[in-house]
Amino acid sequence: MGLPSQGIFATLPQSFFSPLASPNRVHYAALLGIYYRLFQESPHGIVRKTLLERFSDYIDQHWNQFEAEEGLADGGDGTADVEAFSADDAATANPSRNLAARIIRTFVATSWMSEEVLPDYTRIINMCTHARPFLEVLARIEEGLKVEYESHVVAVYSLLCGDAARENGHYVVLNAHSQTMALIDSLKVLSQSIREHYERLTEKTEGMDVAGILALHYGSYATDILDGAYKRLKTSDNLSRYRPRILSQVRDFLLDQAWLDACSLKYARTASVAVSESRQRLVAMLEEIRDTLKAVDPLLEEIDRRNMLYARSSVERMKALLEPASTIAGRIARAARLIRERPHVFRELPHHLYKIHALSPDSRYRRWLRETIDVQYEAPPPADTAEFDRIEQEFRLRLERQLSPARIAQWLDEKGGRRGPLSAPELAATTEDFVRLVYAILFADSRPESFPYCLEERGSDLARAASGWLVPDVSLRRRS
Repeated sequence: MGLPSQGIFATLPQSFFSPLASPNRVHYAALLGIYYRLFQESPHGIVRKTLLERFSDYIDQHWNQFEAEEGLADGGDGTADVEAFSADDAATANPSRNLAARIIRTFVATSWMSEEVLPDYTRIINMCTHARPFLEVLARIEEGLKVEYESHVVAVYSLLCGDAARENGHYVVLNAHSQTMALIDSLKVLSQSIREHYERLTEKTEGMDVAGILALHYGSYATDILDGAYKRLKTSDNLSRYRPRILSQVRDFLLDQAWLDACSLKYARTASVAVSESRQRLVAMLEEIRDTLKAVDPLLEEIDRRNMLYARSSVERMKALLEPASTIAGRIARAARLIRERPHVFRELPHHLYKIHALSPDSRYRRWLRETIDVQYEAPPPADTAEFDRIEQEFRLRLERQLSPARIAQWLDEKGGRRGPLSAPELAATTEDFVRLVYAILFADSRPESFPYCLEERGSDLARAASGWLVPDVSLRRRS
């Protein structure tokens, strides 16, 4: 029987998370955030002396909060740090600097950082590759996780609808897919956050006064949800503005076989897979982007429903405390509370529900069994065949007058479309022709694979036809 898989610890050392599980984990996380921000500002690594000074400044501010630890700087080989933090460090010349040096060695020993000595003997502290995502998450949590829905939508639109999508479509689709998944994940997190606040409201408001409920509503809930993620979601129009364009571009990519062939070949070289498999992956990612953006509306409705449920529940609880007799629920709660506090109060309650002397468990309402209802239906009236014939004739007439793609294509052929392109201002000679022109432009734009005519832009955006209508300045050319 083989050994169990090591999972992530096949890459990470066993002691990687030990600083974040120690008594000083709050300070270690803060120091890792300081290091991550310094590393972002530095073009290469961080000089050890600079990092030592920054750590010393932080330790000076929080010296009394550090707890004594033993063996954390052990690299796993049994060799403990000779400068382990203890109460004797306060008697050294610079105890905060000694502690900062010890913490740097701890991070190096646990593989959060690595140390490099340059030819001029300068000591550089670099970031370990496997530590980068963890440092990024720690920095985001420390700064406050802000869900930016606008950035995800704008990023997907910029990627798919930009010029780079034609030349490097495989990279564009990969990044757009990740941004789309980030958008839907952010919306799911917002929905679950509202649910958690609602559960907190229903669990902790038992015996809470109005001030406590207001603190929950206008304190934690308003700060975390209303003034943050939910406000940005409801006040931004990027989703409604860019989503139709994104869906249209995805549809064009799926129909463009030449683009798919070129991008599949480039993606196959990058991912080292077969061209057929890379094509399937690109098509699957495009379809997932399309389906995910179409499925956003039910999730938005669920977020609105949960927000409304929280607000209504909070208001009802405050109303029950301020005006307990204003609602039926408040009256029942007041009666139940009174019965619990005064065991013999039932003799004073003029309930008038049943002719009983006291309220007991047998006084609860029981749903009556539903009776079987036997309905005798009358005979249906005789059908009027003449009325059915008239309805059928009207329906056939509407079908004959319907402006289908075939009838619009025939009309364009009669206008001379087979001889050359037709300009929109010339076609809209009458009101009926203007209506047919609108249908022709609509069919040419939405059905490029089946409608025999395509659109060609000319000069300005609008032009005035002979009938006085303003029409798009385009031409309709019959496909070969």
